[in-house]
Amino acid sequence: MSVELRIRGTHLGGAIGDALGAAFENTPSSVIENALGSSKVGDYEKGIPQSLLGGHPAGMPTDDTAMALSLAGALASSRPITAASIAKAFATDFAENGRFKRLIWNGGVGGAVARALGRLERGGDPETNGQLEDGGNGAVMRTHVAGALPDRQDVLTIAAVQARVTHGHPSAIAAAQAVALVVHDAIAGRPFSAALPAGVEDAVLAASWRAMHANLKRRSGLPAHLRDVAMSAWETAAAAHAIAYLFENDVEEGIASAAGSGGDTDTIACIVGAMLGAVHGENALPKRWLKGLRERAAVEDAADSLIRRYYPSQKRAVAVAAGRS
Repeated sequence: MSVELRIRGTHLGGAIGDALGAAFENTPSSVIENALGSSKVGDYEKGIPQSLLGGHPAGMPTDDTAMALSLAGALASSRPITAASIAKAFATDFAENGRFKRLIWNGGVGGAVARALGRLERGGDPETNGQLEDGGNGAVMRTHVAGALPDRQDVLTIAAVQARVTHGHPSAIAAAQAVALVVHDAIAGRPFSAALPAGVEDAVLAASWRAMHANLKRRSGLPAHLRDVAMSAWETAAAAHAIAYLFENDVEEGIASAAGSGGDTDTIACIVGAMLGAVHGENALPKRWLKGLRERAAVEDAADSLIRRYYPSQKRAVAVAAGRS
């Protein structure tokens, strides 16, 4: 399978997972199961009243995708990739007239990210803008797009740089690196492993990774420790990877299970979708989910911009293979 189809699978899988989980954000898994009669989210739903985004339009992604799209734009630019260039993309895209203003501010943006954007607006230094105490998953939910960079060391570096723009906790930075490297290794065609990616060294993340991957067995539903996971970056990243690993060979069930897992469902499912999209590529994503995804054109444009920037020689071949010529 081509690198380009995997990159498009990453972007679209992430946005699909985000949109599926958006209807149930911050809702316990038991409430989701009662509402649907299933522990899996089979299709897009309007935000249920008990969720953070009650009434959210079915198929609409959230701040996870908004931030991923903005980050992808910064990475695809011909300018050097720095904390300043990433911060500028965020400031521009989320401003009053920005491209993704509605998508982020109507999507339940987290407090740490909102505060970080405020500090940037007041002239904060992008390289140190993230606060040490901010260990939430706001930097983890967008970092899959950095996995498209061709060089693995660049992925490790840039994943940390983009994380520090909004989050300063060392384990949150390491979690962002881990997600980006999982996606990068999958795009490169490496085997999907249960291990924490090589190059990521953080004791808190490593402990969470071991706990989330312990005694995984395929069953009809998720084990209890992968449901209603806390919103710390390290727990989110570890749980999302464990779900993706558990359903490595079933893209649809993996994303559907993540979206119904409870808690921060849009972020968990976004990361699972990005990982499985990288493993299996765009064509493995269910057609009904692709058809019903709002903002699909923006997601595809972001993926294609990275392909043109880093893999220009094969772009035409991929478009023909995917029926987009």
